[in-house]
Amino acid sequence: MLGWFKWLGGRPQTSMSEDELALWRQALAAVPILQGLSDTEQTTLIGLGQQLLKRKTLTLIGVELSPRQQAVLALQAALPILHLGADWYRGFHEIIIIPEPVTRRQEVQDEFGLVSEVEEENAGESWPQGPLVLAWSDLQQDGDWDGFNLVIHELAHKLDMLGGEADGTPPLPGQMSSQLWQQAFQTAFDELCQQLDRDEVTAIDPYAAEHPAEFFAVSCECFFTDPLRLQQVYPAVYRQLSQFFSQDPALRFPATRLLAGEADAGSLT
Repeated sequence: MLGWFKWLGGRPQTSMSEDELALWRQALAAVPILQGLSDTEQTTLIGLGQQLLKRKTLTLIGVELSPRQQAVLALQAALPILHLGADWYRGFHEIIIIPEPVTRRQEVQDEFGLVSEVEEENAGESWPQGPLVLAWSDLQQDGDWDGFNLVIHELAHKLDMLGGEADGTPPLPGQMSSQLWQQAFQTAFDELCQQLDRDEVTAIDPYAAEHPAEFFAVSCECFFTDPLRLQQVYPAVYRQLSQFFSQDPALRFPATRLLAGEADAGSLT
């Protein structure tokens, strides 16, 4: 269990030893989606990551994380708030790491009103004013340019919940238009649902069609880990997220992967 301390606005601890700083820089260098940040952004990210581990209670159930693994987790968690600031994670106090996803049985109702019981596997959970629950088996796959990132997905829900009920619209900075946000996300959400109705292959995780809140979380995952795909498929959504996070991950996408054709338009369908 880690202790508490006052947020310092994203600056690394001045008392950090050279070995500790080296550990954080090694952790940052090990995560592909964190490459391309400026020196200033890297320093800010490390500071936010340190604060996250000190402000939140980290509860490990059936798993052990080395200091370097904790740093890798914290840096990815800090990426969405790189330019927003630490206060945006004020809505929760604990991060719980479990070994594997949890399987739960729940009732679902179809379009005809018929209720059936299904099993659902959850690798992560985010509850209003509650803890963040993450499966270590899935966290170990995070960090690459592949469109998926469990910690970013669940923390997107936390950002969303700052505005009340999770509905896909977090509190927007004053310079942003709620009308443009709603228009961009609703249009994209409707397009995705229509694609699934036609049994088409979707460019992003079809789980996004479950609810506008899930569409927002999946879009955040894609924004940070497969930005060119999101930019091409849902450009208005990308622009809104770029404004919200004050980041443009498409500029950080590695040229080597572009040359390899990983972001080729033909791979989007």
